[in-house]
Amino acid sequence: MTRNSISRYILRSAGEVKRFRILMRVIPIVIAVLIALTSVVYVSSVMYNRYGSYTVTVNKFDNLNYSIALTEYMIEDPDVEGKMIPGKSVARLNSKASERIRDMDGATIPEDVDQINGEHNGENYIAYTYYLVNNGEKTLTYEYNLYIVNTTNGVEKGVRVRLYENGVKTTFARTKTDGSGPEDGTEPFMGDTTIVRKQVSNFGPGEYTRFTIVIWIEGNDDDTTDDIIGGQFKVDMKVNIIGDEKGKPIDFEQKS
Repeated sequence: MTRNSISRYILRSAGEVKRFRILMRVIPIVIAVLIALTSVVYVSSVMYNRYGSYTVTVNKFDNLNYSIALTEYMIEDPDVEGKMIPGKSVARLNSKASERIRDMDGATIPEDVDQINGEHNGENYIAYTYYLVNNGEKTLTYEYNLYIVNTTNGVEKGVRVRLYENGVKTTFARTKTDGSGPEDGTEPFMGDTTIVRKQVSNFGPGEYTRFTIVIWIEGNDDDTTDDIIGGQFKVDMKVNIIGDEKGKPIDFEQKS
C-alpha cells in the first residue's frame, strides 16, 4: 500500500468514525422526540362536535306560575340586600369550546373548579358552571337528565363526568369492563346513554341551583388505551318541569 493510499484510508476511516459518533448522538434525540410525540397523541380525543362541548336546555312554557330558566351568573338584587337574581336568562346554554384533550389524572383538577362562572376549561378537561333558576311564581318539581349524545372508539370507557350540584360533587363513570363493579371513587352510569337522572322537589320561586360539569379522560383507568385515540364524546343536559311542589302533574295548557 502506497503512502497516498494509506493517507486516504486513514482519512476515510476518520470520517466514518466522525459520522458514527454523530449518529450515536442524533439517534437518542430522535428516539426521545418520537416518544414525546407518542405521549402527546396518547388517547387524544375530541370532547365536542359541531354543536359545542356541552349543551343544557330547559322546557319553556307560556305560564307565569311555573317557569324555569338558565343563566351563567347571578347578581345581587339592587333592591333587596343579600338577594341574588339571575343575569341574562335563557332557555339554552352552550359551551362553545372545541377541545381536543388527552388523558390526565383527575386528582389534579382544581378544588375550586365549581366556583368559576361560565366556561373555564383546563388544559385537558372541560368545565362549565351555570345556574338553573325558578323564575315563576310557584314552587315546582323539576327533573334533570344528564346523558351521552355521541361517543366513538369506546372513549366513554375511560371518561369521567363530574357533576357539582350546589357544591356537592359526584363523579360518574362506566362500570369496570371486567364486570367487577364501579370505578374507584365513582358512581356508575345509569344506562348506556344516561349518566344520571334526578328529580328535585320544593324548588321555590327565586331559588336557584348551581351546576358545574367537568369532563376528562382518566389516565389511571385501565380502559384508557390507544384504542380510544381520536374518539369523540359529547354530553348534554335537559331539565324539565314535571310537577308542582309535590311532583303532581301540572296542566301547562292552563294559562296564568
